[in-house]
Amino acid sequence: MGTMFLVVATMVVQSALPQGQVQPRFSPAIEREASKIFNSTMSPFCPGLLIANCPSPGAAELKDQVRGALAAGMTPDSVRAELLAAYGDEIRATPAASGIGLVAWVVPGLGLLVAGVGVVWWLRRAGREVAQAPAAVPLDPKAEERLEEELTRL
Repeated sequence: MGTMFLVVATMVVQSALPQGQVQPRFSPAIEREASKIFNSTMSPFCPGLLIANCPSPGAAELKDQVRGALAAGMTPDSVRAELLAAYGDEIRATPAASGIGLVAWVVPGLGLLVAGVGVVWWLRRAGREVAQAPAAVPLDPKAEERLEEELTRL
């Protein structure tokens, strides 16, 4: 009973004490900008993953370096430029909007445009075929008589 009282008393005292909060190392603005960089840059340590998703210690160190550079006053664009210089063009999560990378941006849009034009052309053509439906074929006189009889019975 005495031990139980001691445990409960310790829990009550600990919950009544103010919780110590750790001061964040970087400001929320720095964290936001760093997060944008992490989510738009491939990890050089984990192939196929963004820096934001890479669990390796190298990626954790790189994240700290990026945050430190932003905190030191570097712009996000200059941080990205340094990452490109250090790790090469493979670090880009999206292709560049120039040179051969421009093809990756233009081709999908052109494909959608061509597909849209094709669908419109097909719908217009199908609409004309429906409008020009063939005339009704007259029934055989015997079949027409039988139909009339059946209709009168209803």
